[in-house]
Amino acid sequence: MIKLLVVIIVIFLLFYLDKMDKKKEKTLKRKLERVKSYKEVVSLDDYEKIIKKYSLEEIDERVNIQEKFITSKHVNEKMRYLLITPKNQEIKNLPLVFLFHGIRDYPEDWITRGMLLENYFELLEKKLIKPMVFIIPAAGFNGESWYSNFYKDEKHKYENYIMDELYKEAKKISNGKIGIAGFSMGGYAALKIGLKHIEDFQIIGSFSGAVSIIRMSLNRRVIRLMKYLYIPKIFFKKSQDKINFLRIFSPWGWRILKQDPYTIIKKMEPEKFKGKSIYISVGEEDKEPYLMLQQWTDIVGRLKKYNVDFQGYIYKNQYHTWSFISKDIENFLKYFSKKIDKEVEE
Repeated sequence: MIKLLVVIIVIFLLFYLDKMDKKKEKTLKRKLERVKSYKEVVSLDDYEKIIKKYSLEEIDERVNIQEKFITSKHVNEKMRYLLITPKNQEIKNLPLVFLFHGIRDYPEDWITRGMLLENYFELLEKKLIKPMVFIIPAAGFNGESWYSNFYKDEKHKYENYIMDELYKEAKKISNGKIGIAGFSMGGYAALKIGLKHIEDFQIIGSFSGAVSIIRMSLNRRVIRLMKYLYIPKIFFKKSQDKINFLRIFSPWGWRILKQDPYTIIKKMEPEKFKGKSIYISVGEEDKEPYLMLQQWTDIVGRLKKYNVDFQGYIYKNQYHTWSFISKDIENFLKYFSKKIDKEVEE
């Protein structure tokens, strides 16, 4: 009888309250207006960008693009990543950026869809940034790993792989300052891993990231009760993504919260953020189905509340697409380079 009652309560909290929240659009509009007023937030209206094209020959003249593999002790698959380095230049002390792709995407998407190299070359030509190194890992688990350690699964410890093996490879390549950033699922991972290992990264970036993962499915009023909840997989039998989510993070609310960037920030000591910077962006139309705009609004408010050094970008008429990323990556690279230069000067 008690178990049945618990199940009924969970169903009510997960679904009914969210349906009853008729004021959520008005609430979001009000919160957006407040967040946009912050000095740290840049609102770009009808942002259009003409991306200069480069031939394969020009790309080959400027950078080395290498496919590399690591046989990991933390993951039961050979992990792959792309390494992009400037040609004809000493790279030992160059700044380095990890870039994480989204769910079911590939490292190559940063090049073919995110227009990473076109933006990078153009900024170099304009002398707005300096040369840097990029490491773009495959997420693993068919692109659905969330770059995380799976719950009670010793064969799928992707966060351990990133920090214990891939990060060490990066340090062999360059001793420069290191940034970590990503899109969507990758934005979640970059912010979570960046926060949990903040001593290892100078700049953290999340582009349309799932930065408040509880917010993806739950009403705000339910979030406060999350640590008391157990979410049976049976509720999500028609959604493979949600079943996979519970497989990774566990069905226990308190365990999920331990992996939630929005919650992690609140629990961190303020001095941990000293000398660290966060870039957080979103498209203003990125509302459904996973509420990325709402998550962005939540996290910006939290960063402001805790006096974290951050820069927020919100783009009008932009959605959850690689097309958005091809516009946003320019601003992140400028932000990253500016912060690195400032640290060097100081």
